[in-house]
Amino acid sequence: MQTLLKYTRLAVLLAVGISAIAVAAQSGGSGGDANLLAQVALLHELHATFHGAASVHDPVNGDSQAVITQRIRDILSIWAEGGELTIVNSTATAGNYIGHGDPADPETCSPPSGDTSASGKQGTLCTFYKYVGGSFQPANKFVSLSPSYKTTFVPVKDEDGQWKSSVYFECHYFDVSLNPATGLPLWTAKSHVNLDGEARKFDGRWLLTHASASAVPVPVPAAASTVPVP
Repeated sequence: MQTLLKYTRLAVLLAVGISAIAVAAQSGGSGGDANLLAQVALLHELHATFHGAASVHDPVNGDSQAVITQRIRDILSIWAEGGELTIVNSTATAGNYIGHGDPADPETCSPPSGDTSASGKQGTLCTFYKYVGGSFQPANKFVSLSPSYKTTFVPVKDEDGQWKSSVYFECHYFDVSLNPATGLPLWTAKSHVNLDGEARKFDGRWLLTHASASAVPVPVPAAASTVPVP
């Protein structure tokens, strides 16, 4: 599994060059391109951290509670302190999850409140990952994969000269429990969702500030433009 995670992370980082070049081209300038490319690379690191934390580390035995707790802390580390995640669906766990929380502290990481109203609060980000996020539940052995061609970061400087960026990527979760008949991972699709929001740079680190998550279809790439062959 460590090999799988290594190559998953490598695949994400290999997308840096392509995405960075696309963003640089959209910027229309050349003087700041090197800095722009550096920001895109850092955003892809954030992206890789997200999916590494959202994936099981031991698909044979399942992760221990200690490992799951560390994975929750890892994914919380890429959110700003007041970060807000809005889950968009029709279930009892839809709604807003605001602020970090600590998986070892029941006061800041309690079960969802049941408040699905637009202005309500279900709990903290920790609440979502500890009690709702499928890949963090002890019984599940999920891996999160993300197609690079669906991933978009557009870093710009705001009116105060601070970096911010739109963020869009998809999370396609697969059950990698071993098939007892073959001894190979099942690779059964479990869920397909996106994360659509914004990140900002704080003290040299890119952190997610707010995002929404909702179901997405099979990630079919956009049709490529036809280039005449000489």
